[in-house]
Amino acid sequence: MRLALLADIHANRQAFAACLDAARARGAERLICLGDIVGYGADPEWAVDTAMDLVANGGIAVRGNHDNAIGEPSDSMNADAQAAIDWTRNRLSAEQKAFLAGLPILRAEDNRLYVHS
Repeated sequence: MRLALLADIHANRQAFAACLDAARARGAERLICLGDIVGYGADPEWAVDTAMDLVANGGIAVRGNHDNAIGEPSDSMNADAQAAIDWTRNRLSAEQKAFLAGLPILRAEDNRLYVHS
């Protein structure tokens, strides 16, 4: 099975869409998101909705530290990262926040371990 691994999207809609298009064009049969769906970028709602759709269609997503900070504020982020998280938190719906909070920290499958590190 051909896998596509995506990580550190940080709500960058154009990059996320381009990577998904490229993965599909190259025959990826399963899409794996290794975390940090949100943070910094201007399209957190779209990025989370896209990740939710990815998971609903058999893909895998794990939680990154920026995803985690939406529900559990972190004192380890720099000021710019924290400002982006605060802004993002106010943009996301309750459903989107619940999706991020519900993502596993890691996911084992066959001989693979998916994790944001």
